[in-house]
Amino acid sequence: MPTVWALSDLHLSLSGAKPMDVFGGHWERHHERMAEAWDRLVGADDIVLSPGDLSWAMKPAEAKADLDWVAARPGWKVIAKGNHDYWWPGTRKACAAVLPPRTAAIKKSAARIAGIGFFGARGGDFAPLTRYGDTRSQADVDAWLDREEAELKLSIAELDRLDAEAGVPRGLRICVFHYPPVASGKRSSRFTPIIAAAGASWCVYGHLHGKDIGPARVEGEIAGVQYRCASCDLIGFEPLRICDA
Repeated sequence: MPTVWALSDLHLSLSGAKPMDVFGGHWERHHERMAEAWDRLVGADDIVLSPGDLSWAMKPAEAKADLDWVAARPGWKVIAKGNHDYWWPGTRKACAAVLPPRTAAIKKSAARIAGIGFFGARGGDFAPLTRYGDTRSQADVDAWLDREEAELKLSIAELDRLDAEAGVPRGLRICVFHYPPVASGKRSSRFTPIIAAAGASWCVYGHLHGKDIGPARVEGEIAGVQYRCASCDLIGFEPLRICDA
């Protein structure tokens, strides 16, 4: 049976357009360190979750080298769209056309791999930011979260359909988010009861970086679901073992 791993926010830029070492020496040649660890730890039939910010590319064609890097790694891959994934095509068909083999994209959609169900959404900030010149109002934020909640429900409905189509009872389910699905310092949100009701055992997310994350990094059990942050720099640029199927 496969092992499920997670490694999020790869921030690949193999074209050299945006090297990550500008954010600190610990990012230097990070794609090489991730490749070494991934190739060493992950088996051919394992599954790696990477929920968001896979590539700095702006267009699908510009992401080819980064997607080739993903294709060269062992295992199945499940990705979700992050806030920096501008390369992500606008339709499910167009997205499938550029993704490597054995790679599933979660956006208003779901996937079943080796009997495991995957669903999720991008998510978003729960309040206007106090930095980066954010000009959104709370009403703007709430409208964004309304859309993400709707997309999460569409993803769950798609997974229910896939299970029914396969004629199997609900098995292990894992939710993937990009943003933390719970606000900083909180232990519940509009998303947590939906994730729990959908039957998830785990929820894996990314987005967070740096040394001063504090309570924004939500870990542990919430309503029966285990939450894990898998941003690559926070876990040593090595895939994090989530569970054995």
